[in-house]
Amino acid sequence: MAILQRSCCGCCDVKTGSIVVAVTWIVLTLIGLGYTSYSVYATSLFGAVSPTNIVLLIVYIVNLITHILLIIGVVQEARPLVLTWVIVTIICTAVSLIVYIYVTVASLALIATISAESEIQAAIVGASVAGIAIAWIIWGVFFILTVYGCLVVFSHYQNLRDAAMGQGQQQMVVIGNQPGMAGNQSYMVGNQPGMAGNQPYMVGNQPTMADNQPYGSQPVMENKQPAMMGPQPGLGQVSHDVKL
Repeated sequence: MAILQRSCCGCCDVKTGSIVVAVTWIVLTLIGLGYTSYSVYATSLFGAVSPTNIVLLIVYIVNLITHILLIIGVVQEARPLVLTWVIVTIICTAVSLIVYIYVTVASLALIATISAESEIQAAIVGASVAGIAIAWIIWGVFFILTVYGCLVVFSHYQNLRDAAMGQGQQQMVVIGNQPGMAGNQSYMVGNQPGMAGNQPYMVGNQPTMADNQPYGSQPVMENKQPAMMGPQPGLGQVSHDVKL
């Protein structure tokens, strides 16, 4: 049974909710992809490209592809594509979490080296800490949306799986309970008294056929015709009456 039956605050089913999730994440991914691409370009002007930005860029590209495949999977009811989105989204979320943790640790280590003796230095430290906090708040919102989106999409996957299993069981019942089909036909070949092998009046059992015909031995035919061959008075002998 699916985890969720309704999505988007109960205003639509999980199938429609899955499409909404895919479209929403396509928009957000394009925004993140554009921002990260600009960061990579800006840092490349100074000859140094942050490896974390490269990793995030790859994550955004992979996410964008899977979001498009999710729409195709929902429309065509392709369960592998729907399940693939859930798996890839979980992996990409874990990778982004590792990147954010790494960036946070590196940023805090850099902030620790800055002394807050002057007002400018204190402002820099305060802005850096605030930036890290805001970044984590934004990431937390995206994490909640990701978890809810995975629940919606996985619920739709469960519905597709249950529907496929129910259809398969129904077909098995129909095929296994047809008395008129092969394997249950008691009146088919082998049990038909009028068919070959069980026909008492066919070849070999016909009393009126050859070798069993009562009129086949005819006494008036050859070698048994008393009026034909032999002495026939009046034909081959001279009558004594004529000589006299």
